[in-house]
Amino acid sequence: MTADPALTIVAEGRLATLNEAGFLDGSDCVVATRICRQVGEEVGSDAALALAFAVRAVRDGSTALSLESVAGLTADVDDADDLDSEPPTVGGAVELPEPGAWLETVRSSGLVAAGVLRVDLGLVYLDRYHADERLIADALRARREVAVAPVDLAVVEEVVLATTPELDEAQQAAVRSVAERATTVLTGGPGMGKTHTIASVLRALSAGSGGSLRIGLAAPTGKAAARMNEMIEASDGGDATISPAVTLHRMLGSLPGSYLRFRHDARNPLPHDLVIVDEASMVSLGMMARLIDALAPATRLLLVGDPDQLASIEAGSVLADLVRGLEPDGSVVRLTKDHRVQGDRADLAAAFRAGDPDAVLGAVDSGGAGVTFVDTEGPSLDLLPEVVEHAVRLRDFALSGDADGALAHLDTFRLLCAHRTGPFGTRHWNQLVERALAVHAPEVALQAMYIGRPILVTRNDYGLGVRNGDSGVIIRTDDGPLAVLQTASGPLSLSPWRLSDIETMHAMTVHKAQGSQAENVVVIVPPPRSRLLTREMLYTAVTRAQGHLTIVGSRDAVRGAVQTTAQRSSGLAERLVG
Repeated sequence: MTADPALTIVAEGRLATLNEAGFLDGSDCVVATRICRQVGEEVGSDAALALAFAVRAVRDGSTALSLESVAGLTADVDDADDLDSEPPTVGGAVELPEPGAWLETVRSSGLVAAGVLRVDLGLVYLDRYHADERLIADALRARREVAVAPVDLAVVEEVVLATTPELDEAQQAAVRSVAERATTVLTGGPGMGKTHTIASVLRALSAGSGGSLRIGLAAPTGKAAARMNEMIEASDGGDATISPAVTLHRMLGSLPGSYLRFRHDARNPLPHDLVIVDEASMVSLGMMARLIDALAPATRLLLVGDPDQLASIEAGSVLADLVRGLEPDGSVVRLTKDHRVQGDRADLAAAFRAGDPDAVLGAVDSGGAGVTFVDTEGPSLDLLPEVVEHAVRLRDFALSGDADGALAHLDTFRLLCAHRTGPFGTRHWNQLVERALAVHAPEVALQAMYIGRPILVTRNDYGLGVRNGDSGVIIRTDDGPLAVLQTASGPLSLSPWRLSDIETMHAMTVHKAQGSQAENVVVIVPPPRSRLLTREMLYTAVTRAQGHLTIVGSRDAVRGAVQTTAQRSSGLAERLVG
C-alpha cells in the first residue's frame, strides 16, 4: 500500500487532527514540528499551530497569515473528485484561540525570538517573506526620489506626438511616465495596447537617449518572453540594438542548483538603464524581490500586466499589490480603451473586470459569433467534438512529419481546466482525448511518445535549451519519433526521450496557459464548491481566446466565479502607501 504524502506520523495533537482531516498538509506539519523542536517551542502550542498555518498560507499563495481567517479555512480538496458537498472548516474541527490573543501569543513566542516568524501589520509571516516584502517596499519608496539616467524629454515628446493617431491618451501618459520616473506600472486587459505601448516606449526612449540607453526585456516564462518578442516585432518596435526578451531567471543570471539566487543583485546590479517586464502578474514575491534588488538606483523599471488575472502560482499577488500601493503617487497607468478585442468577448472581459455576474451571464447568453456557452453540470467530449477534431488534425500533421504545420496547428486551440485531477481536471480530459484517438490508432494507448502527442515542458532545462511553458508535438521521422518544440529561441528538435519533465497537453491548466493565447479556447468550469473557482481564474481563462471562446459549465458556477475573488494575505500594498 502506498503512503499518502499528505499525511505524516510526525504530527501531534491538533496538528495531527488537522492533518488527518485535510486542513493541513503533511509538509505543513513536518516543517512546524521540526522547527519547534529546534528552537525549543512546544509542538502543541498555539504558536506552533500558527507556524503550520503560516506554511500552509504560503502554499496557498499568501505571503502572510491572517489569524482571523484560520477558523474559516476549508480542507485541501482542490483536486478531489467530489466537489459538491459542503466543506468543513478548521473552526469546526479543533478549538482555536481568539485571534487577538493568538497574535500576542505568537509575538511573545520562541519562534519570533528565533527569527522564524515575524508579526507585523497584524499578520504572521515566515521570515523570508517578511524580508522580501520589506525589501520591495523600501526600495520602491526610495526610488520615488532618485534621478534616473537622463534622456532628452523634448525628443521623447516629439516621438509621442508623432504617434498620436496610434496611441490613446493613457498610452501616451505611460511613455512619458517611463521617461520621467524610476518606476512605472502599466496595466490593462487583453487588446488594450500594452505591447504596443511597450514598443512606443522603446522607440521614444531610444530616440531620447540617442540610442545609448541600455534596455533589458524580460518575462516570467520562456513562452511569455517569446510572445513578447513576437508582439513587439509585430508592433514595429523591434530594434537591432535591443536584445530580445528573455526569462527573468536568465536576465538575473541563475546560479546552478539554486532557484532564487542569482548572479545579479545589489552588489552586482543589472547593466541596464531600463528594464521592462511583461506579464508581471505572474511574478512571485520572491522573484520580484530579486529583480528589485538587482536594479541600479538610476535604472528605470516598467512593469506591465493585468492585475485582474491569476497571480503567480507561487506566493504573492505582487502586481495587484503594487497597483494598490503605487497608484496614489501616480506611478500606475491604466489602459482602458480596447484596441483589438471587440464584440462579445470584449463585453465579457469588461463584465468580469467589473465583477458583474449578471453582465457576464448576459454576455455568454448573447449567442454572438465570439462566445459559445454550453450550460451543463457534466462536461463531456460528446458536447465538444472540436476537441477531438483538433487532436486528430494534429496527429495528421505529425504523421506526415510536418513540424511547422504541427506547431502552428497546436497553437490554434486550447482546452483549459482549473484543476489537474478529478472529472474537471487536465488528467481526466487528456485521458478522454487519448481514448478517443486510440479507437482508430491503438498505439496511442500503448506508447508514451505516440505520434501526435502534444507536450508541455514543466521545468527549465538549460542544457537542452528548453524552459517551463515551452510546448511542442511528437512527430514521425525516418529515424523514429522526434519532439519539436517552440522555444523562446525558435523551434527546437530533439529526441523525446531526452525530455524528463513534460506532460501531455490536449488539456492544460489555466495557470499554465497564462501568458499565451490561441485562436479557439474551450474552458471547463469547475462546480461551485471548487476552491479554484474564482473570478481571476475564469477571467484569465476566457481572455486567452483570440477568436472564439467556448465556456462549458453551469450557470451557478459561472456566477459563483464572478462573485468570488482570490484571497491572498499580504502587507505589501500597505507598506507602499505608508
